[in-house]
Amino acid sequence: MNQIIPIFPLNLVMFPDALYPLHIFEERYKKMINRCVNNDEFFGIVSKIEMDISNVGCLVKVSKVIKSYENGSMDIVVKGYSRFMVESTALHKDGYIEAEIVFFGDSKYTGADEEIYKKTLEVFKSILNRTSLNMGKSFWKNLETTEERSYKIAEKSGLNLRQQQEILSLRSETDRLNYLYRHLEKLDNTLEQGEALRDIIAGDGYLNEM
Repeated sequence: MNQIIPIFPLNLVMFPDALYPLHIFEERYKKMINRCVNNDEFFGIVSKIEMDISNVGCLVKVSKVIKSYENGSMDIVVKGYSRFMVESTALHKDGYIEAEIVFFGDSKYTGADEEIYKKTLEVFKSILNRTSLNMGKSFWKNLETTEERSYKIAEKSGLNLRQQQEILSLRSETDRLNYLYRHLEKLDNTLEQGEALRDIIAGDGYLNEM
């Protein structure tokens, strides 16, 4: 069933179950976020990479308003839910975009291939060990409890935006893990400096909270 929601194009790929901090300052988006907070509504985040706006995005909701400023700007945290495809768009009177969307999931849910998950996790931990980067208990707890573990690993894998968008668009957990395994293996083999790896992974801005 199609649904109409506000859309927020950002230099960001949002994953299901992810948490991400945003600073809202444009007037049109201040109005959009206030609408969503006041009415307990969802909105969608779609990636804007250079001049390309993706038609595959993630439904999100404001999970926390951290700070509100006198000029109406605000710091918020959003949480990701379901993936969607944009069918059509229209301009709202307040200046932001609304889109007719259709939700989609994996083409056939069979869970993940445990062997590829173990291989992916092994090389992921190898990279973390080289960087001495402590992900914290919350990350590992969230990884254990989420149904789609590929997204949680993808949050901290040093993927560029186009790679993150490809992960979001894949319709199989095993395919996503295979993609991540190839990426992480290449990262592990080509980047020798722990500090360089640390900078890449630490630059991923996703939050992990209990």
